[in-house]
Amino acid sequence: MISGNTKVYSVIGNPVKHSKSPNMHNAAFQALNINACYVPLEPRNEDLKNICNLIKFGIISGSNVTIPFKESVMEYVDVLTDEASMIGSVNTLYSRDGKLVGNNTDGLGFKKSLFSDLGFAPLEKSAIILGAGGAAKAVTAKLCQAELKTLAIFDIDLKRAEELVKHISNFNYKTKVILIDSSQVDSYSNQSDLIVNCTPIGMKDDDPVLVSKEAITNNHWVYDLVYTPPMTKLLTNAQEVGAKVLNGMDMLAYQGAESFSIWENVDPPYEIMKKELSNA
Repeated sequence: MISGNTKVYSVIGNPVKHSKSPNMHNAAFQALNINACYVPLEPRNEDLKNICNLIKFGIISGSNVTIPFKESVMEYVDVLTDEASMIGSVNTLYSRDGKLVGNNTDGLGFKKSLFSDLGFAPLEKSAIILGAGGAAKAVTAKLCQAELKTLAIFDIDLKRAEELVKHISNFNYKTKVILIDSSQVDSYSNQSDLIVNCTPIGMKDDDPVLVSKEAITNNHWVYDLVYTPPMTKLLTNAQEVGAKVLNGMDMLAYQGAESFSIWENVDPPYEIMKKELSNA
């Protein structure tokens, strides 16, 4: 029952109506008997500062951040955690001592879902990343930290892709990073062990397929961060040729549980959130 003492958490994104985050967070609040609720907020760019102030001053107790605000929200953050600085984007906001803190749990969520759950070992392997936004920053950081041998990056926005490559170069990773264009996506996909879609392309029925089916083999790992629908055209094609496939649902649960743990100072409620997502 919502009352005057109920804490309010949110997820900020646009679009965000499709998000399953409210389902899993509210399920965890209920299961753990915490008087709080979690709502989706779909602001315009010009609204972002005001929402950040609501979090900073404790009116909103904390928030997740999703597309397209993971980088732009950093302008309003007072303190960046080491993880958020290393990744270069923010997916978790909260207030500490009157300051707005920006953190990032996406990388941990990606790492747990791909390395632990799917069994991908990055060492001496190659990957192609489709997209260069906030989610791609978390993905590339964890792959490079794990000493992936080669990483190809494609984004239709060349400037954004160049900025990601520049950001990666600041950390002296051993991984060889290559910037590619659209004409090279299929060839690099075919040569890579891992294909990761970090764009929202695939959410809509009329979205194009970023990698042709002919470029994918049964030796590939194919990870689509999109989770609505649970099987995008990319994943369907990959599954049909025998590749190992994974959507973004487990990453969503892992990163959300970590954010929840930070806000409420409890153990991350992974299993509660995973169960709720499987039922949603």
